[in-house]
Amino acid sequence: MPDGFSEKRSGHTQSVSRALSLLSKLAEEQDGLNLSELARRVKLAPSTAHRLLTTLQLDRFVRFEEGRWLVGVQAFNVGSSYMRSRDISHMARPYLRMMMQETGETSNLALLDNDGNSLMYVSQVECPQLMRALSKPGAKAPWTCSAVGKICLAFSKPSTVSQIINQAGFTQFTRKSIMDEASFSREIAKAKQIAYAIDDEENSEGLRCIASPIFDANSVVIGALSVSGPSVRIEEQKLPNFGRVTLRTAKELTRALGGTWPS
Repeated sequence: MPDGFSEKRSGHTQSVSRALSLLSKLAEEQDGLNLSELARRVKLAPSTAHRLLTTLQLDRFVRFEEGRWLVGVQAFNVGSSYMRSRDISHMARPYLRMMMQETGETSNLALLDNDGNSLMYVSQVECPQLMRALSKPGAKAPWTCSAVGKICLAFSKPSTVSQIINQAGFTQFTRKSIMDEASFSREIAKAKQIAYAIDDEENSEGLRCIASPIFDANSVVIGALSVSGPSVRIEEQKLPNFGRVTLRTAKELTRALGGTWPS
């Protein structure tokens, strides 16, 4: 690797570390800090601190009011997202375990981020089988070829669906992946009607997944529960039963979270 690239990467890493230090110090002070005091606390030159703060301000991680720097709304959004996923993950564990025990397959929880632009697996209960499907917590779920992605889009506003599809597009992971908007629209319309979606080897060859949505108090979809496993065990004739299990469990978890299932 060229030395220049290593130096550039090191510089970027240092800038990120310094910016996070500034943000952490601001988080300790409810009334914020002026530039000189903040720079002193993080042991940076005021000019360096100001440059980093200006960059953070552009993305709304900090704000400047009456001569003082304060934590911005985007930092709050990131923290709220973490707290939300942690709390829901904790409450979902018994439901995930119940789904795994009833189906014999791995169960998963995926949640939308605050802006609804991405979907991430946040919790999982693995089945005891040697051969099993795994979508590790922290991994993003693809929108068009995962059961959780399909069912969340099925219960989203048409404008949101169009925006996400335009941004994400269609990716062909397997020969069964849906690659056109008309087919996908029919797929999520059917999923909304029966309240569960199926990934029929569309994300990975030989794997199937079934998912149902969970909702907040305003009947807005916030994520999905799913069951996934090898297609040799989750045969086609089992899909309706798996769908009933995920749907029933998703309704129970929605109620437990204080959510409301849409009429």
